[in-house]
Amino acid sequence: MHFSTSTTILALGLGLLPASILAAPSSPPNTERATSCTTIYPEYARVSQAQPVESYLPGFKISQDNGATNKNDMFVEFTVPAGSYGCQLETYFPAGYPITKSGRQDVYIYSTDRPVTHSPRGIDVSWAYSPAPVSQVGTTRFESDPTTSTTKVINSFTCQPKMTYRLSIGRDWSDAGNVEFVQGNGAGLRMTYNC
Repeated sequence: MHFSTSTTILALGLGLLPASILAAPSSPPNTERATSCTTIYPEYARVSQAQPVESYLPGFKISQDNGATNKNDMFVEFTVPAGSYGCQLETYFPAGYPITKSGRQDVYIYSTDRPVTHSPRGIDVSWAYSPAPVSQVGTTRFESDPTTSTTKVINSFTCQPKMTYRLSIGRDWSDAGNVEFVQGNGAGLRMTYNC
């Protein structure tokens, strides 16, 4: 038998390599982690500057007239189970979801000093009798795309049993603006946690 020098060196070199290197490549490790976030939707209530003591106003509407007058703000409240972690406030809209918008659409989200009060009819809050805003925790524009679902993260928080927010056309703007849509399970504001 006759071997060339380079074949002999290659054979000897391969013999010195560990078997794990010479073995057929194994499938790569699974680097994707399975996530099973829990998603909840809020209770909500609209308050009107023009009707300062009225409660139970219908619709999901955030608006103001020129001069930042005749404002309509929204309160949203999430009830989060004890022991939950990683609360994330988001907007989600399926493809083509209808949103009525005009003028200024920058919506500021504020944490509040306490949860809203409840009655048998639901959230009992009015412009004059409502939790006070504490700090701005986010800004968003409510938007949907005609062909694909849209998710926007507003902010992440330490989970609390009641997470209450006030939504208002940005206080830095005095021009008119309006945002309206049907808030519900599967569209609008939501909270994810335990991801």
